[in-house]
Amino acid sequence: NQIMVTSPTPGQEVQGTISLIGTVNIPNFGFYKYEVAPLGSDTWATISAGRETVVNSKLGEWITTALTPGDYQLRLVVTDNQGLALPACVVAVRVVQ
Repeated sequence: NQIMVTSPTPGQEVQGTISLIGTVNIPNFGFYKYEVAPLGSDTWATISAGRETVVNSKLGEWITTALTPGDYQLRLVVTDNQGLALPACVVAVRVVQ
């Protein structure tokens, strides 16, 4: 089972629109989504989602311009075709202007 975010990397400073690169490749794949929350918060906002498996390629884009600069968590969640969510892959990043 593979669920990983290759880019951005943990602790990376990001600005503007960034491409999210990673892998979502599990048996009985359903869909994936990626979400963001301020560090220390459990208020996750869905950025985007997809219904295709991806292997070390672009998962989508994240537009950071509307966010207050600071530390955020980016979360990649994959759900199988039975509706079961697997443990999320979480990366901490810093949004700068």
